[in-house]
Amino acid sequence: MTDVKTFHLEILTPERVFFRGECTSLTVPITDGMIGILAGREPVTASVVVGNARYVTPDGNKVTFSVSGGMLDVSADKVSLICDSALLPEEIDEEAARIEAELARVQLSKKQSHRDYMMSRLMLSNAINNIKVKQKSSIN
Repeated sequence: MTDVKTFHLEILTPERVFFRGECTSLTVPITDGMIGILAGREPVTASVVVGNARYVTPDGNKVTFSVSGGMLDVSADKVSLICDSALLPEEIDEEAARIEAELARVQLSKKQSHRDYMMSRLMLSNAINNIKVKQKSSIN
């Protein structure tokens, strides 16, 4: 049996420590696509975008979650994911996400400042992503 290499992962949001512990891999959406992290990876810093992410614990447990904008920092001994929000599928209220998406669509149809337009786009993107993560977990 081969030893699986692990690294220390911290996933932090303004509200809580989402996860802190050892894992074998992390996959996160960044501006260029998806990035996969394994133990021993070269240091990197990247901008995280809205999407679904996943980490795998040493016992093989695969944890998929919804993530919003933030930063990923990979150093020699630790990986930090600092993001606006991180939600497990069971924490997502699909009906509330649908309402949020509809409100964002209404706002996007109105004339508004550039800042408000960008905030509405972000709200819509987060809501749609949460719905997808929730629905995908229901299938599995």
